[in-house]
Amino acid sequence: MRLRLFVLTTLACCVWAAEPNGYRVRLDLAGCRSDQIAISIELPKTIRCTECRYVLPRSVPGTYSLDRYGRFVTAASAFDAAGNPLPVRRDDGDIVVNGTPARLVYWVNDTWDDPEERDVFNPTGSNIQCDTNFVLNFHAMVGYIEGYKSLPYELTIVKPHRFYGATSLPRVATDDSTDTFHARTYMELVDNPAMYCIPDTASFDQSGTRIMVAVYSPNKVLRAAAVAEMLRPTLAAVARMLGTMPVNRYTFLFYFAGRQQNDIISDMSFGALEHSYASLYFLPEGRGAEGTAREMIQSTAAHEFLHILVPLHLHSEEIADFDFRSPRMSRHLWLYEGCTEYFQMLARACDTLMEPDTFLRELLGNLRMMQLFYRQRPVSLVELSQRVLEPEYQKLYPVIYMHGPVVAFCLDVTIRRLTAGRMTLLDVVRQLMDKYGPDRPFRDETLFDEFTACVHPSLRDFFRRYIEGTELPPIEECVSALGYQYRDSAEVETYHFESASLTLSRTSDVPIIATRQPHNDFGFRNGDTLVRINGVLVTPENKYELLSRTIWAPQSCDTVRVLVRRADGEVELRAAPRRTTRTVRHTFKDAPNASPDALAFRRQFFRKVE
Repeated sequence: MRLRLFVLTTLACCVWAAEPNGYRVRLDLAGCRSDQIAISIELPKTIRCTECRYVLPRSVPGTYSLDRYGRFVTAASAFDAAGNPLPVRRDDGDIVVNGTPARLVYWVNDTWDDPEERDVFNPTGSNIQCDTNFVLNFHAMVGYIEGYKSLPYELTIVKPHRFYGATSLPRVATDDSTDTFHARTYMELVDNPAMYCIPDTASFDQSGTRIMVAVYSPNKVLRAAAVAEMLRPTLAAVARMLGTMPVNRYTFLFYFAGRQQNDIISDMSFGALEHSYASLYFLPEGRGAEGTAREMIQSTAAHEFLHILVPLHLHSEEIADFDFRSPRMSRHLWLYEGCTEYFQMLARACDTLMEPDTFLRELLGNLRMMQLFYRQRPVSLVELSQRVLEPEYQKLYPVIYMHGPVVAFCLDVTIRRLTAGRMTLLDVVRQLMDKYGPDRPFRDETLFDEFTACVHPSLRDFFRRYIEGTELPPIEECVSALGYQYRDSAEVETYHFESASLTLSRTSDVPIIATRQPHNDFGFRNGDTLVRINGVLVTPENKYELLSRTIWAPQSCDTVRVLVRRADGEVELRAAPRRTTRTVRHTFKDAPNASPDALAFRRQFFRKVE
């Protein structure tokens, strides 16, 4: 959508009695026009500046990118205490006012569907669909006067009829047409996104934490009750690993994009963003609660929820006093993202959601992917963290989710071995959380020494070599410590069909073959309906899993039997895959002569927490 200007005379006449020490913000969702909303802000009476700069963030915590949200604001005006207009100019998205303003009014465009501004990761942006849905990341809409970031905010949202706003932001008043919220600071405001739509919510308690799930699914494929049931086992596993939950409430905000929404899904900007008491998800609606959708929701939600450890309750000064205008990056993305991804894998492996072998297989798969990014030269995790906003390092950013968990695993094994099993990586994080916490940040350059002081002097060398330096972490040593045999590369058997590629129809829930090679191993025809594969009934929920393990990536050379339905009846088709070998990097298997100590260490590492 292109930006449009609107006349703001009606907004300009609405003067409120603002509290002298805070901001009063009014978002008019009900008055939405052409996917834009009007915002009016009564500024604190304590503001003193001859030229006041209203800052809209260039970046926000957790995004690790420069997004310049001020470019989505248009038609900005400023007024003094008497209601007189003041001169306004724009500077890199900021609103700069000549004089001391008492009130600002402007319109804001969303980030999701503007064809000229398609570079904001959707979970960090905003969505304005006037009649159906509003995703409100407040940093994409609201700013602060430079030098007055720590003042409180009163936020009033005028909502369309029957809309409900799901958020963890404290709600101080509500009626049929408006909601009023309070935030202690700008940081708290942007740390609490909201989603407004016809309500679809579910709630449950998990180990003393009240969980709310809010869902928007345009085709009603996924509902809040079903998503809540997907989340229950994952959050139970996390709770068992943590023992005590660090928060008493948490909100999951899910926007599931439909296949018809090409304007917002064409760039595949799927993912999530964490907050202290909430996380916001932009995911494909797909076909519903299939195995792949369930796995994606569970693993993503576990990662975002576990951010309540780092960086939300343990972080450096760069995050605690985030500079929204000229952001400074912390050295410790390996901790904030790498350790969080590792913890979500470990939580599931120490429960019933993931087998230890699957845990290691995923971990080593990360190592293989990581090395594809490091074709030119390895980069230290500290260097990547500090320079992640630079274009060259933005390209390497995905490495943190591959390299980070491997480093965290090796760090965890090293800590356990140095302390004879008395401490784990999670124990050290908890100890540092007790020392610091959400309101007391650590100094960025001291964290490695803090870790070392908690464990053993020799741990400092680990950080020097594998996080500050560019050496690969000691994966062979750590895998072997668990009683497995690690191989840097190995020839493995693999199986495949030479001519069996097929695609299912996307317009039908019934598994109908839409395309296939003219001459294929099975003799599939366009329009064949899959009925059974190896005797297993094909359903909308299991079709992709069945196809993956029997046809797309068969696990053996056994003949595969596929029963299909055609106009003239049912027919069984058969084919056997070919056996080949290929070289695979970073593999493992049970060590044939694993020591009792190694096997005991493995049992302790993957112990099932009751």
